[in-house]
Amino acid sequence: MSDQLKFMSYKSPKTVVAESVFQFMHGLIYGAAWGLVTPFPAPGSAAAAREAATGIFRPVPVFSSLSAVPSNAIFFASLLGYQRFCSKGLELIRRKEDVYNDLFGFAMIWPYYSYILNYSERRLILHNRCVGGAVLMSIGYATFLA
Repeated sequence: MSDQLKFMSYKSPKTVVAESVFQFMHGLIYGAAWGLVTPFPAPGSAAAAREAATGIFRPVPVFSSLSAVPSNAIFFASLLGYQRFCSKGLELIRRKEDVYNDLFGFAMIWPYYSYILNYSERRLILHNRCVGGAVLMSIGYATFLA
């Protein structure tokens, strides 16, 4: 009787993907907010080149670098979306909703960051293209097929 009363919100792969996309969108907002107030210069900017040449960190003023918003937004969004995908995917496989699923999702962030986001520039560019394509496909699916 108690097995029938257990709460499980993810009964199909569609709901896991939908929750991952939803968390990805939250990550875009969080990353954009961080990009507006971050003291670090945007990658490829003159301030970043100056810091690399001199080795001296000088924080940029708040709201001075709008070019830092996209790179921070995609970084936060991919981490949050991947964490949610791993944790809810494990929940779907185990058929049980508990804290171990979330801990598994958090543990999976480190290999994702180490081997994809921070490994090489080539992998990062490929990652960003895949994420951008997935976002466009999800928008197209929601617009035309749903």
